[in-house]
Amino acid sequence: MMKHLYIYIIVLFISGLQNTEAQCFPDRHSTSWFDGWVSCEPSQNPISSYGETHWIMYDLGYDYVLNKTQFWNTNEPKHLDYGINEFNIDYSLDGVTWKNLGAFNMEQAPGSSTYQGVEGPDFNATKARYVLITPTSNFGGACFGLSELKISITDPFTVVEEEDIYNASVYPNPFVDTINLRVVSLSQSEPFVYELYDIMGRAITSGTITISEDNQNYKLPINGYNLSIGIYILKTNQNGSEKSFKIIKRK
Repeated sequence: MMKHLYIYIIVLFISGLQNTEAQCFPDRHSTSWFDGWVSCEPSQNPISSYGETHWIMYDLGYDYVLNKTQFWNTNEPKHLDYGINEFNIDYSLDGVTWKNLGAFNMEQAPGSSTYQGVEGPDFNATKARYVLITPTSNFGGACFGLSELKISITDPFTVVEEEDIYNASVYPNPFVDTINLRVVSLSQSEPFVYELYDIMGRAITSGTITISEDNQNYKLPINGYNLSIGIYILKTNQNGSEKSFKIIKRK
Protein backbone atom coordinates (compact mmCIF):
# COMPACT_ATOMS: atom_id res chain seq x y z
CA MET A 1 0.00 0.00 0.00
CA MET A 2 2.94 2.32 0.57
CA LYS A 3 4.21 4.33 -2.37
CA HIS A 4 7.88 5.32 -2.41
CA LEU A 5 8.91 8.53 -4.14
CA TYR A 6 12.12 10.51 -4.35
CA ILE A 7 12.81 14.17 -3.82
CA TYR A 8 15.97 15.61 -5.30
CA ILE A 9 17.15 18.56 -3.25
CA ILE A 10 19.55 21.23 -4.39
CA VAL A 11 19.20 24.06 -1.85
CA LEU A 12 16.01 25.53 -0.42
CA PHE A 13 17.50 27.44 2.50
CA ILE A 14 21.18 27.78 3.30
CA SER A 15 23.76 29.80 5.18
CA GLY A 16 26.88 31.38 3.75
CA LEU A 17 27.79 31.65 0.06
CA GLN A 18 25.26 29.93 -2.15
CA ASN A 19 25.50 28.53 -5.67
CA THR A 20 22.84 26.17 -6.97
CA GLU A 21 21.87 24.53 -10.24
CA ALA A 22 19.88 21.44 -11.16
CA GLN A 23 21.56 18.11 -11.75
CA CYS A 24 21.91 17.36 -15.47
CA PHE A 25 21.92 13.54 -15.50
CA PRO A 26 20.09 11.06 -13.26
CA ASP A 27 22.36 9.75 -10.48
CA ARG A 28 25.36 11.62 -11.86
CA HIS A 29 26.74 14.97 -10.82
CA SER A 30 28.75 17.40 -12.89
CA THR A 31 32.17 18.75 -11.93
CA SER A 32 30.98 22.38 -11.98
CA TRP A 33 31.30 24.35 -8.75
CA PHE A 34 27.98 26.04 -9.61
CA ASP A 35 26.17 22.73 -9.00
CA GLY A 36 26.01 22.75 -5.24
CA TRP A 37 26.26 24.55 -1.94
CA VAL A 38 29.37 26.30 -0.61
CA SER A 39 29.75 28.00 2.78
CA CYS A 40 32.94 29.93 3.52
CA GLU A 41 31.83 31.72 6.69
CA PRO A 42 30.09 30.16 9.71
CA SER A 43 26.82 31.62 10.96
CA GLN A 44 24.40 30.93 13.80
CA ASN A 45 23.07 27.41 13.46
CA PRO A 46 19.26 26.91 13.68
CA ILE A 47 20.04 24.70 16.70
CA SER A 48 21.29 27.33 19.14
CA SER A 49 23.42 24.89 21.14
CA TYR A 50 25.58 24.28 18.04
CA GLY A 51 26.61 27.93 18.00
CA GLU A 52 28.09 29.44 14.82
CA THR A 53 28.82 26.74 12.26
CA HIS A 54 28.66 25.95 8.58
CA TRP A 55 25.22 24.45 7.96
CA ILE A 56 22.55 23.80 5.36
CA MET A 57 18.84 23.43 6.12
CA TYR A 58 16.26 21.98 3.72
CA ASP A 59 12.59 22.95 3.97
CA LEU A 60 10.72 20.16 2.20
CA GLY A 61 7.48 22.16 2.32
CA TYR A 62 5.46 19.30 3.83
CA ASP A 63 5.61 16.70 6.58
CA TYR A 64 7.05 13.75 4.67
CA VAL A 65 7.89 10.24 5.83
CA LEU A 66 11.64 10.02 5.14
CA ASN A 67 13.58 6.85 4.34
CA LYS A 68 16.90 6.19 2.55
CA THR A 69 19.23 8.93 1.36
CA GLN A 70 21.95 9.44 -1.24
CA PHE A 71 24.57 12.19 -1.05
CA TRP A 72 26.77 13.84 -3.66
CA ASN A 73 29.77 15.58 -2.10
CA THR A 74 31.46 18.62 -3.62
CA ASN A 75 32.68 17.38 -7.01
CA GLU A 76 34.56 20.37 -8.50
CA PRO A 77 38.10 19.00 -9.17
CA LYS A 78 39.95 22.07 -7.84
CA HIS A 79 37.98 22.15 -4.59
CA LEU A 80 37.42 18.54 -3.59
CA ASP A 81 38.87 19.52 -0.21
CA TYR A 82 35.67 21.58 0.38
CA GLY A 83 33.74 18.34 0.62
CA ILE A 84 32.05 17.40 3.87
CA ASN A 85 33.77 14.69 5.88
CA GLU A 86 32.10 14.44 9.31
CA PHE A 87 28.61 15.85 9.79
CA ASN A 88 25.48 15.77 11.95
CA ILE A 89 21.94 15.31 10.62
CA ASP A 90 19.02 16.73 12.56
CA TYR A 91 15.35 16.83 11.60
CA SER A 92 12.25 18.72 12.68
CA LEU A 93 8.54 19.09 12.01
CA ASP A 94 8.39 22.81 12.83
CA GLY A 95 11.95 24.12 12.41
CA VAL A 96 12.12 24.87 16.15
CA THR A 97 12.27 21.53 17.96
CA TRP A 98 14.98 19.28 16.57
CA LYS A 99 15.93 15.62 16.90
CA ASN A 100 19.34 14.24 16.03
CA LEU A 101 19.54 11.38 13.53
CA GLY A 102 23.24 10.89 14.28
CA ALA A 103 26.81 11.77 13.33
CA PHE A 104 28.09 10.43 10.01
CA ASN A 105 31.03 10.42 7.58
CA MET A 106 31.06 11.03 3.84
CA GLU A 107 33.69 10.04 1.30
CA GLN A 108 35.51 12.66 -0.75
CA ALA A 109 34.12 13.02 -4.27
CA PRO A 110 36.35 11.92 -7.17
CA GLY A 111 35.95 15.03 -9.30
CA SER A 112 34.60 12.91 -12.15
CA SER A 113 31.56 13.60 -14.36
CA THR A 114 30.48 9.98 -13.78
CA TYR A 115 30.22 10.53 -10.01
CA GLN A 116 26.97 8.96 -8.76
CA GLY A 117 27.20 9.86 -5.10
CA VAL A 118 27.22 7.63 -2.04
CA GLU A 119 24.57 5.95 0.06
CA GLY A 120 23.67 8.02 3.11
CA PRO A 121 21.91 7.20 6.37
CA ASP A 122 18.36 5.85 6.51
CA PHE A 123 15.74 7.95 8.30
CA ASN A 124 13.74 4.72 8.88
CA ALA A 125 10.28 6.18 8.20
CA THR A 126 10.81 9.31 10.28
CA LYS A 127 8.29 12.09 9.67
CA ALA A 128 9.86 15.52 9.14
CA ARG A 129 9.60 18.72 7.14
CA TYR A 130 13.04 20.18 7.88
CA VAL A 131 16.41 18.47 7.49
CA LEU A 132 19.54 20.17 8.87
CA ILE A 133 23.07 19.15 7.96
CA THR A 134 25.88 20.52 10.10
CA PRO A 135 29.40 19.56 8.93
CA THR A 136 32.05 19.36 11.64
CA SER A 137 35.01 18.65 9.34
CA ASN A 138 35.95 18.63 5.66
CA PHE A 139 38.98 17.45 3.67
CA GLY A 140 41.16 20.46 4.51
CA GLY A 141 39.61 23.23 2.40
CA ALA A 142 38.89 26.79 3.46
CA CYS A 143 35.15 26.36 2.75
CA PHE A 144 32.56 23.63 3.20
CA GLY A 145 30.54 22.24 0.29
CA LEU A 146 27.89 19.72 -0.71
CA SER A 147 26.55 19.06 -4.19
CA GLU A 148 23.22 17.34 -3.76
CA LEU A 149 20.97 15.17 -1.61
CA LYS A 150 18.27 12.65 -2.57
CA ILE A 151 15.74 11.41 -0.01
CA SER A 152 13.39 8.49 -0.55
CA ILE A 153 9.95 9.32 0.86
CA THR A 154 6.76 7.44 1.47
CA ASP A 155 3.62 9.07 0.11
CA PRO A 156 2.36 10.62 3.38
CA PHE A 157 -1.26 9.99 2.41
CA THR A 158 -0.69 6.24 2.63
CA VAL A 159 0.67 6.44 6.19
CA VAL A 160 -2.42 6.09 8.40
CA GLU A 161 -2.18 6.64 12.14
CA GLU A 162 -3.88 3.85 14.11
CA GLU A 163 -6.17 6.27 15.92
CA ASP A 164 -7.30 7.83 12.61
CA ILE A 165 -8.30 4.47 11.03
CA TYR A 166 -8.25 6.00 7.52
CA ASN A 167 -7.12 8.96 5.42
CA ALA A 168 -9.50 10.55 2.92
CA SER A 169 -9.64 13.46 0.49
CA VAL A 170 -12.27 14.76 -1.94
CA TYR A 171 -11.63 15.74 -5.56
CA PRO A 172 -12.27 17.65 -7.71
CA ASN A 173 -13.18 20.58 -5.52
CA PRO A 174 -14.97 22.63 -6.80
CA PHE A 175 -16.88 19.94 -8.73
CA VAL A 176 -19.40 20.02 -11.59
CA ASP A 177 -20.94 16.59 -12.01
CA THR A 178 -18.81 13.99 -10.20
CA ILE A 179 -17.46 13.67 -6.67
CA ASN A 180 -14.55 11.35 -5.99
CA LEU A 181 -12.93 10.13 -2.79
CA ARG A 182 -9.36 9.04 -2.27
CA VAL A 183 -9.31 6.66 0.68
CA VAL A 184 -6.56 4.67 2.38
CA SER A 185 -7.82 2.60 5.30
CA LEU A 186 -6.32 0.29 7.87
CA SER A 187 -9.37 -1.95 7.52
CA GLN A 188 -11.08 -3.19 4.38
CA SER A 189 -13.69 -5.17 6.32
CA GLU A 190 -15.41 -2.23 8.02
CA PRO A 191 -18.14 -0.39 6.03
CA PHE A 192 -17.18 3.06 4.78
CA VAL A 193 -20.15 5.44 4.93
CA TYR A 194 -20.56 8.82 3.24
CA GLU A 195 -23.28 11.44 3.74
CA LEU A 196 -23.87 14.63 1.74
CA TYR A 197 -25.51 17.68 3.35
CA ASP A 198 -26.33 21.15 2.08
CA ILE A 199 -25.02 24.24 3.86
CA MET A 200 -28.17 24.31 6.04
CA GLY A 201 -27.39 20.84 7.37
CA ARG A 202 -30.16 19.08 5.43
CA ALA A 203 -29.33 15.53 4.34
CA ILE A 204 -29.26 15.05 0.56
CA THR A 205 -27.97 11.52 0.08
CA SER A 206 -25.88 8.84 1.75
CA GLY A 207 -24.36 5.48 0.93
CA THR A 208 -21.65 2.93 1.61
CA ILE A 209 -18.61 2.06 -0.45
CA THR A 210 -16.43 -1.03 -0.22
CA ILE A 211 -12.78 -0.24 0.45
CA SER A 212 -10.14 -2.46 -1.12
CA GLU A 213 -6.37 -2.55 -0.61
CA ASP A 214 -5.73 -2.36 -4.36
CA ASN A 215 -7.78 0.77 -4.95
CA GLN A 216 -7.59 4.25 -3.43
CA ASN A 217 -9.99 6.16 -5.70
CA TYR A 218 -13.78 5.85 -5.59
CA LYS A 219 -16.40 7.68 -7.62
CA LEU A 220 -19.48 8.41 -5.52
CA PRO A 221 -22.86 7.66 -7.13
CA ILE A 222 -23.89 11.32 -6.90
CA ASN A 223 -25.09 13.24 -9.97
CA GLY A 224 -23.75 16.74 -9.51
CA TYR A 225 -25.99 18.08 -12.28
CA ASN A 226 -28.97 17.57 -9.96
CA LEU A 227 -27.40 19.80 -7.28
CA SER A 228 -27.70 23.57 -7.06
CA ILE A 229 -24.60 25.75 -7.21
CA GLY A 230 -23.27 26.33 -3.71
CA ILE A 231 -21.49 24.82 -0.72
CA TYR A 232 -22.03 21.28 0.56
CA ILE A 233 -20.64 19.18 3.39
CA LEU A 234 -19.50 15.64 2.71
CA LYS A 235 -19.09 13.50 5.83
CA THR A 236 -17.27 10.16 5.87
CA ASN A 237 -17.25 7.60 8.64
CA GLN A 238 -15.57 4.28 9.23
CA ASN A 239 -15.76 2.45 12.54
CA GLY A 240 -16.62 5.66 14.41
CA SER A 241 -13.86 7.78 12.87
CA GLU A 242 -15.47 10.73 11.08
CA LYS A 243 -14.06 13.29 8.66
CA SER A 244 -15.91 16.23 7.09
CA PHE A 245 -15.12 18.10 3.86
CA LYS A 246 -16.53 21.39 2.56
CA ILE A 247 -17.05 21.05 -1.18
CA ILE A 248 -18.29 23.56 -3.74
CA LYS A 249 -20.60 22.91 -6.68
CA ARG A 250 -20.01 25.21 -9.64
CA LYS A 251 -21.42 25.51 -13.13
